[in-house]
Parts: sequence; structure tokens; C-alpha cells
Amino acid sequence: MNRKELNMSKKANNNNQTVDEKKGKRTGLTILGYVLVIVAVLIVLPVVLPPIFGYYTYLSGTDHTGNISKYGSVVYLKTIDEASYDDGNIVAIESSDSSNRTVDSYYVDSNDSSAKEIALRDGNGVSYKVVKGQVIAKTPFIGYLSQLCFSAVGIIVTIVIFAAGVAIMMYVNKISKEINTMVEQQTV
Repeated sequence: MNRKELNMSKKANNNNQTVDEKKGKRTGLTILGYVLVIVAVLIVLPVVLPPIFGYYTYLSGTDHTGNISKYGSVVYLKTIDEASYDDGNIVAIESSDSSNRTVDSYYVDSNDSSAKEIALRDGNGVSYKVVKGQVIAKTPFIGYLSQLCFSAVGIIVTIVIFAAGVAIMMYVNKISKEINTMVEQQTV
């Protein structure tokens, strides 16, 4: 084997090692990019998607039913006809601190449609005006996370996470092009 062939052989070996390193880097960054994009979507989805289907999301405040699990859960409400509130339904009442989209949950004891009031199991009566809706579902633990979508800091953080994921995916595309170029050079 002459010197020229030996140099080309070493160069091809180094090129193969570089291609393998770039492929490993590409795989790792692809996974990271997808994870970041999925996290951003999961933060936004529980809050953005329900209104499309007629549900409204609020943070759970005081739970007088024992069914909502923890303070900070997201509750999904459906507005129904006031006369449809039946004994045993769980309703969400506007919280005294309604500035942060918080509702309190109560069981309905009875419904007096002529007085436009609902009697709650705790003995109080409330006007239809303060009832936000019937609790249809709840999502524990991610309440604060998904409600971040409504704060300026949360919006910025979510956008940064999503943009980082997209930027990583664009960088992965660049690495893929470099790998393709290197492989083409090896075959020539």
C-alpha cells in the first residue's frame, strides 16, 4: 500500500467516525427537540382545546364536595340551562377572588327555578348569576402549569420552550444535510 492510499484510508476512517458522531448528535437533538415541542403543546392543550368543544377551564379553589382532589386542579365546566341543575350535580360558583379564574365547587341540594336560585348542600343559596357552570371533568396537578397560559410570564416561557424545540429541529436538519454530503463524498 503506497503512501497516497494510506492517507486516503485514514481520511475515510476519520470521515466515518465523524459521520457516526454526527448521527449520534442528530439522534439526541431530535429527541430533545420533540420533547420540547411536546411539552409546549401539553402546557397549552388542556386550556386551549376545551373551549372549542364548549367547555370552560378554571382553577379549582375551595372544594366543598371532596371530589375535585387538590386546590389548583383545572376544572372543566359546561354551561347548561339553569333549570337543568339537579340534586347531586357539582356546580362551580364564582370565587370571591375571581381575578385569577378560580371557582369553588359545591353539590346542588335543590333548584328553585322560579326564584332563580340553587340551594347548596352546605345550606346556602346562590343566584344563577354566580354559577359558572356544571363541573364536567377535572385535571389534577397540572392546574397551575396549564393556567400559565393566561399570565405574561407563562406565555413567554411557553413560547421560548416551543421556539427552542423548533430551533433544535432546524439544527438537526442542518446536521442531516452535512451527513448526506459526507456520505456522498465517501462514495465518490
